[in-house]
Amino acid sequence: MKKTIPDYIVDGSIVVDSLESFETILKEFPGRPELLRMHAERLAAERSRGHAIQQYDKGARLFLDSGRLLQAWVTQSLKWQLQRPSRDQLLEFHRAIESTPHNGAPADDFIQKLEIRERMAVFGHFRRICVPAEETILNAGKHPADLYLVVSGVLKEAYYELVSQKPRFRREASRLLWEADSFGEVYPFEDEILDQPHVVTTTRSELLVISKPRLISACRRYSNVENGIIRLCRIRSDKSAETSSDRVRKERRHRLPIRMSVEIFPFSGSGPSITMNGYCRDLSVSGVSFLAALDTGNGKNPAEGWPASTDDFIRRKVRVTIPAEDFSVTISGVIVRKRNVWGRGRKAQSLGIEFVKIPPRLREAFFAFAENAKDGEPPSRP
Repeated sequence: MKKTIPDYIVDGSIVVDSLESFETILKEFPGRPELLRMHAERLAAERSRGHAIQQYDKGARLFLDSGRLLQAWVTQSLKWQLQRPSRDQLLEFHRAIESTPHNGAPADDFIQKLEIRERMAVFGHFRRICVPAEETILNAGKHPADLYLVVSGVLKEAYYELVSQKPRFRREASRLLWEADSFGEVYPFEDEILDQPHVVTTTRSELLVISKPRLISACRRYSNVENGIIRLCRIRSDKSAETSSDRVRKERRHRLPIRMSVEIFPFSGSGPSITMNGYCRDLSVSGVSFLAALDTGNGKNPAEGWPASTDDFIRRKVRVTIPAEDFSVTISGVIVRKRNVWGRGRKAQSLGIEFVKIPPRLREAFFAFAENAKDGEPPSRP
């Protein structure tokens, strides 16, 4: 879809530097509530309180009319900061939130299914931030303590699994976040956060941030809030279908620190192959999760000769070799997936390799050899 002038203003590509210019744009594009809210913020900053309240009110109603509940809530909250609502006004807006159809976006569904007291317990106090494009919101390796709701803009989220963690298959390695999406691993509250999200803005973005302590307090008072957070987390993480690599990794797995090398063959059958040394994250008769070593011991970068993107590895045939003293075992397979991982302060990628089928009588011998080949300690990890 071709972008219009309002789209460029909202994503920060065009900056309107005066109230007069903004009013001219609003006359040309009267149906864009995002512009009304931006204009209201400028009016509030210029101490034109009454006019700002009018623009916020009009923008909130337009957001409701289009089923964008999170946007409507944030806009109305900004109006309430300038003018405290009466009880009737407060109840009227809450009822409008509860009765307005929306398009099923995660945050819109979450806010609508809360009762008035529950909604105020969660959203009564929040932090709102506006971030320019190409800004890092969360760094992998730092546990996020807050829940982030995307009010506007586009962000990219990449997930890194801890190297010490059993590979999981509940989410894609990366995804784009749009209006009314959410991120930040805050639930279950008491669990250690194993996934490491890395979130960067693609365009100018507006985020609503709710602290983890506030969510915990709201959940203690209202069980329905916790149910809503569970639904929100499942919407973020559920995958639509189980892939073949997911089924492969459900075999009996062994977390053995085993050195190995992987030779990756070209698709065409001609040309040079790529050999990487590293170790396995876990091993089963059906496959292995392989992580290349960052230091090969000869000063050579193990990534030399890799394709520009490891996406090019998917479906390539490989030969996996496990050495043990004067012997080695080699088994053929194919790369079926890749995962982002995080360990010792660095990001890397593991490759999921599906082995050719091992005859039942050879399986125990295979694991006996692998057990004998394991190192006392895992090799140096990224």
